[in-house]
Amino acid sequence: MKISYKWLQSYFDEKLPEPEALAERITFSFAEIEGIESPLEKGALPSSAGGLSQHPKTPPHNNPPGQPPLLRGIKGNTIFDIKVLPDRACYALSHRGVAYEVSAITGLKKKEVDYPAPEVKKVARELNIRVEAPELCLRYMARVVEGVTQKVMPWVREHLEAMGQRSINPVVDGANIVMFDRGQPLHAFDADKAEGGIIVRMARKGEKIITLDNREVNLDESVLVIADEKSPLAIAGIKGGKKAEVTTSTKNLILESASFNASYIRKTSERLGIRTDASKRYENKYSPMFASKGMGDFSAYLFEMDKSASFGEITDWYPNPVQENKISISPDYIAKKLGAELTPDFIEEVLGRLLIKVEKKGSEWVLTPPVWRADLVIPEDISEEVGRILGYDKIPSVIPLRKGGARSGEGGGCEIPQSFYYEWKIREALVGMGFSEVMTSSFCEKGSVAIEKPLAEDKKYARPDLRSNFERALKMNVLNAPFLGEEKTCIFEIGRIFTKDGERTALALGVVGPKKKVAGILDSTLELLSQPPPRGLGTPFIKGDSRDGVFECVLDTVFDKLPEPKRWDISIPSSRKEKFTAFSLFPFIVRDVALFVSPLESLDSRRLGVPTSSEAGVVSPLIKGVPHSDAGRVVFPSPESVAKIIKENAGPLVVRGPELFDEFTKDGKKSLAFRLIFQSFEKTLTDAEVTGFMEKIYSSVKKEGWEVR
Repeated sequence: MKISYKWLQSYFDEKLPEPEALAERITFSFAEIEGIESPLEKGALPSSAGGLSQHPKTPPHNNPPGQPPLLRGIKGNTIFDIKVLPDRACYALSHRGVAYEVSAITGLKKKEVDYPAPEVKKVARELNIRVEAPELCLRYMARVVEGVTQKVMPWVREHLEAMGQRSINPVVDGANIVMFDRGQPLHAFDADKAEGGIIVRMARKGEKIITLDNREVNLDESVLVIADEKSPLAIAGIKGGKKAEVTTSTKNLILESASFNASYIRKTSERLGIRTDASKRYENKYSPMFASKGMGDFSAYLFEMDKSASFGEITDWYPNPVQENKISISPDYIAKKLGAELTPDFIEEVLGRLLIKVEKKGSEWVLTPPVWRADLVIPEDISEEVGRILGYDKIPSVIPLRKGGARSGEGGGCEIPQSFYYEWKIREALVGMGFSEVMTSSFCEKGSVAIEKPLAEDKKYARPDLRSNFERALKMNVLNAPFLGEEKTCIFEIGRIFTKDGERTALALGVVGPKKKVAGILDSTLELLSQPPPRGLGTPFIKGDSRDGVFECVLDTVFDKLPEPKRWDISIPSSRKEKFTAFSLFPFIVRDVALFVSPLESLDSRRLGVPTSSEAGVVSPLIKGVPHSDAGRVVFPSPESVAKIIKENAGPLVVRGPELFDEFTKDGKKSLAFRLIFQSFEKTLTDAEVTGFMEKIYSSVKKEGWEVR
């Protein structure tokens, strides 16, 4: 989302911090700054070639001497490219929303800018509104405006260009300006093209709509539409239609300002493949309270454009107004949660900056957040607000308190949760046994605790156990074991699981590999963990779910049986720097080479630098790659010498190997089997390409007189 620095400044009498300093404050507070655009020449836009190009709607010009440069029409402006984090998107996807945050983090007072409302007049068209899907449409406001003469207002075009938007026509531009300012999506229909009243309903089977970008969309009964008496006019909350499109010749309007179910908008927008500025705001639970503000600002804009226009009464369908949320909390609770010494006066000042009302009842405070702050629900939310406005960098780092208020090193038991200690000890023990830790998603396809705004269809629930996601991770590790040079895969996970009974901590262990390599590993691991400290925890693990190479148990029950540690002997990993080596993201291909090698006597041993048995009864131990042998014993080429020949002929795409994985002697011949892994950094290899490399290997092997199995 693009935010104009000068647009923000218009909400403050005092000077804002310089753009770079303000960007830093924003980053540490509530959003990510993805880019800052400095002032450029008027009308200059980034071109596809990476340079500057004249905006197609901007006429040629020359700045008079001494005049400051213009950025897309706004003098000396700076544009922030802001990524608002999801928990603040319910109110901050606008200039006013960002100004609210800037006021809170800087302490500067934000001005309340309101616009004069036009006088209500009698209009010829009667407007009837009917909402047939109240579970999806939370609020619907509409009004008729007649006799509008559209006039281009340069400041509107300048602001839109600063936002990277093109001008369409004065009415649509006004709707966009208000949305970027207030955050409320708005729409206008050409009243002369709409037949009858406005109906908010589900689409009918077989209905279609041509959207404003000339795309034909097939609708079904799951899609909410704004319709007239005959057919759909818009896909509700997502995209307008061509039927009642406003053009420069439009005189009579029906204005719309509404609120829709956030989850529905997100799913429908994703399913239809239509993402718009409007849907982005609706799907983030934008408060229905903004609908009235948006309608007021849009009306004021049209009134400024043409004061002779007639504005009808506003029809407001709003059966269930959003109620204020009350949160009980104490200043001591906030200070303790943050681990900082904060005075009640400071906390009250911060809450005031955030427009949170405070009602004091003794040591307890009853807080009332703004009704549009849907993210403020529980006491922890309030503590987080105070912390981020204070600045997390200003919260001191201290050694945890021990019992009796003593610091570390002064004796006594530590107040750090007991589970933290034992989870750490389990990790240490398992890593010492050769296990690797994995972390899988906390969301899954099935469960008992549903997610209000799931990220995807297979992430609709909080996981009831670790097994389902853990098994997928185990499978992926097994598939990649050859690439990592692992004969067996041993992984574990410690994580939270969620059921109707609450949250618990669980442990999952997974072991897969050749039977002789992994037999008894799970049992021996659990037995070792049950041994007394320092090797284990000193208590038997409860019986868990063990099948298909995966064991899972709930750790809370285990921890309940353990005493509070007398010493916190947690070892801190060394500070040595690990070096990361980039690996290819393309799939690898595994190929094996198995061959019989004959004794060296039957080969051209002279070429290998090895005397035959007729020349010497003992092979010199000084010959590299050939082992020492007593007289009369058969000598075979060493695995290293065979691997070297394979490597020299395997081509440039071998990323691992050749690695010997099998060796035996039969009928006077020795069998050697090697594994190679082929992978490209540029593309996905085909079997045919790898077969070409293998043919070269086979040819070189046969030249040595060896037999490919």
